Amino acid sequence: MELLQDPPPGFDGVSKAYAMARHLPCTHKLNLQVGLARGGALVAKGRLDGYRQVSFFSEHLRDLRWREHLLGSEADMHGCDLLFTHPDDYAQERDPDPSFIRRAPMQLWGEQSPAAPAAT
Repeated sequence: MELLQDPPPGFDGVSKAYAMARHLPCTHKLNLQVGLARGGALVAKGRLDGYRQVSFFSEHLRDLRWREHLLGSEADMHGCDLLFTHPDDYAQERDPDPSFIRRAPMQLWGEQSPAAPAAT
């Protein structure tokens, strides 16, 4: 992987994942450009040949909490087919309560009517 700026924190794990991915055999040479961004700037870029390499690399970067981007304009993607942004870039966006239900169930569904008396 070619560094374009100073390496961001945690780059050692990324470079190891990239080196391991490059050793995986591929049936087709897709020549996909992958990039790493931090603070809106491209920090590093590299080329991967096929699905197995991209899948391996992506999985390991997601484990390292890098965010994956596949779609975007040429400017947003910095000319890359696959872009990963550093975890620090979106750390402040994370919600401390990731649950989708934030209110008590009674507030969501209203008060339930008392159960009907049992038939005898």
